[in-house]
Amino acid sequence: MHPYRSHARLNHIFQASKIGSCFSMMTPAIAPRPLVLAQARHQLRPLLVFAPGADDPRLRAQCALLTDAPLAVRDVVVALLPQHGETEPCSGFDPSRSAAMPPAEATDARKRFHIGPDAFTVILIGKDGGEKLRSSDPIPAQKLLDTIDAMPMRQQEARRYGAEQKVR
Repeated sequence: MHPYRSHARLNHIFQASKIGSCFSMMTPAIAPRPLVLAQARHQLRPLLVFAPGADDPRLRAQCALLTDAPLAVRDVVVALLPQHGETEPCSGFDPSRSAAMPPAEATDARKRFHIGPDAFTVILIGKDGGEKLRSSDPIPAQKLLDTIDAMPMRQQEARRYGAEQKVR
């Protein structure tokens, strides 16, 4: 190939990638879905991440651990619930897996699950509405997925929906 042509081709690719990155920066973020625990029952598996503040490093660590985890196939939604401050949804995974709890619901959840204002706690809620997993440290994605996959309801889903929903 002629050197000019290869340079022109690389320049074209570079320009196209710059345009693509501009479009991705202009794409509006998807707002987290509202989460009310009573309405999530029998439909979703909420993962509630309680923290003292929005700047708590454990909050971001939990998000990082969930990057690329197949949450959608297991009907998991993640709600970040800092006691103080506003937080952005987790980045790095499907935005439809982010949930925002109304303030009154978040306060009720803190009371229901006995979460103090200075506590960091991660709680997985099953589709039956019961607490399935609790940790005072960020939960690795594999532990979360293994816990869900061991649930009888999840195993029924895998049988009902076939290979796409197969439990490892």
